[in-house]
Amino acid sequence: MIAIIVVAGILAGDAPSPRWLITAPIAVRGPIGLLAIGINSHLATRYPDAATMPIPAAIVADLGVHWVREDLHWHRIQPQPGVWDWVFTDAALYSLRRQRLQVLGVLGPAVGWATPDPTDPPNLISFAPPDEAAFVAYAEAVVTRYRHLVKHWQIWNEPDQAIFWRPAPDPARYTQLLIKTAQAIRAIDPSATIVLGGINPFDTTFLRAIAEYGGWNAFDVIAIHPYVDPLNPDEGNLIAAADSVRAVAARYGPKPIWATEVGWASGPGDRDALGLTNAAQQAAYLAQAYRALWQGGVSHVFWYMLKDDPHNPYGLFAYGSGRADFSRPKPVAEAMRQLAAILALPQTPLTSATLLIDGGQPARWQRPTQPNGSLRRDNGFLYLTYRFTTRANDYVVFELSDPILLPAETTALAVQLYGDGNGHRLRLWLRDREGEVFSVTAGVIGPPAWQTLITPVSRRPAQYERVAGGGNGRPDWPLALQAVVIDDEYDRWSGFGEVRIAWIEALGEAE
Repeated sequence: MIAIIVVAGILAGDAPSPRWLITAPIAVRGPIGLLAIGINSHLATRYPDAATMPIPAAIVADLGVHWVREDLHWHRIQPQPGVWDWVFTDAALYSLRRQRLQVLGVLGPAVGWATPDPTDPPNLISFAPPDEAAFVAYAEAVVTRYRHLVKHWQIWNEPDQAIFWRPAPDPARYTQLLIKTAQAIRAIDPSATIVLGGINPFDTTFLRAIAEYGGWNAFDVIAIHPYVDPLNPDEGNLIAAADSVRAVAARYGPKPIWATEVGWASGPGDRDALGLTNAAQQAAYLAQAYRALWQGGVSHVFWYMLKDDPHNPYGLFAYGSGRADFSRPKPVAEAMRQLAAILALPQTPLTSATLLIDGGQPARWQRPTQPNGSLRRDNGFLYLTYRFTTRANDYVVFELSDPILLPAETTALAVQLYGDGNGHRLRLWLRDREGEVFSVTAGVIGPPAWQTLITPVSRRPAQYERVAGGGNGRPDWPLALQAVVIDDEYDRWSGFGEVRIAWIEALGEAE
């Protein structure tokens, strides 16, 4: 499959409710300077021998990465109140800095003695919400000790996931912890950069809640964890991973976006119990993922992770005989070494494009049942008008009376449109040879400016949502373009808007 390179910039937006207004332009989706290549190294918490820490640090540097993400676990640093153990964190951070690697330090999670959960072993790791004052004191001690080594601090890991914030995510409590910890860090080191705890970018509910609870100015960088496995980077539309997050930032204040975790396992793991990705595919996906995220406006990308866990083969090195064994590099390790050279190659656009529809064609459109929109053709453009009036899911479908067949070589669909700033989703409905209708998301409709949305078209069913028809549930080729859909991105949104479409094309490899 050929890599999809976005030639035109893609804009992103988000849907404001009546009391939330967009006050600044939504950033263009595109590369932000040079890509910073990082990896989750876990030396301070998983490498077993502090005395030989320079060995894995040199292995990390040999990969050619620029950054490492290091957990500074509270339970290892302060196993008991008043008892501090800096042996492993000293060894790891000094060894990494000697290799001229930038460090993103992760503060948290909790230690059992500092949580209200009586079942937590007092000196072990806990994912229960911590005592706020005790957590801030731990953060102050860590930042004070390492402020000359570490300038970037991430507060917690995945606070929007129940596994890492028990028993359920609590944005109000996390926001309060974020504000207090950030204040403490900045008091010690005003030059420090505060990074959000790494959230799922495909559901921005938690991020919006942080803003609503007053936490937007507490952090400097939005961190996302855009896992799409077992789909590959194209099928998972990884280039669009930051779109919704960027749209929220347009409402509350633009911030850089980093992907502090992304990856694929080379066999059965936590996110892919069947092991649908093998070692060769894992290696191929690495460069594709870094490039897609960079082109999607993410400036720093950290692969998860350096070395396999016994049950989770996401690493660049196999687990082997234990955590100190780096004798078994996987193909993905060489892919990491080659990444800088790969990114330096000239960008090559897709080599074929077939026009499917434009505003000048006499195609017949219909609006099947919804009374909340209209379509008109004017001066070579299609004008799609919609009016969404409920606080439930609103959408409007503009359907072709005669679906347009996609060429057999199609690998992606591209839509050039002029947005309206309301940030809804533009979806395309495709009919397969059995008459089943499947939906793919072209992207987020951005502000009033021209933008090109590109979405991969896969032969695998996981990319699609079936919306109509009976059959085998798989998109059986050939496929045909049946409809263009505007779907409210945020169900509480209400209002009206208009989107202008210049053309829709099928992209693919030239013969």
